[in-house]
Amino acid sequence: MINRFMLTPRSSLKVRFLMLAIIILILMVLGTFFYHSVEGWGVIDSFYFSSISLSTRGYGELHPTTTLSKLFTVFYLFIGVTFLLYALSSLIGYFMQYHEPLIKRKVNRFVNKISPQKRPLDSY
Repeated sequence: MINRFMLTPRSSLKVRFLMLAIIILILMVLGTFFYHSVEGWGVIDSFYFSSISLSTRGYGELHPTTTLSKLFTVFYLFIGVTFLLYALSSLIGYFMQYHEPLIKRKVNRFVNKISPQKRPLDSY
């Protein structure tokens, strides 16, 4: 019974989302630990910098100061942003795949409601 559940397309999608979430969590912990130990920032500041960096927001009040942390940040951002964008695109793909028929029905109902009714050609 568990094998049938685990081999369904939705369960493989759940496994993929779980793996992506774990990878992103590991990246956050790794970045937090690295900046805490190399830059000497507090844990909260290190976590904050890791999260704003991976979200590509970057406010600028914290920045790497050593050569090692600058090099780490370059690779950290390449890898981290790639995983975040992949997770986001997977989530959007899931939403579109499983919810597209519902969305199409709602849009068609809305369009039919607001568009003028077509009269048969014989009535002209």
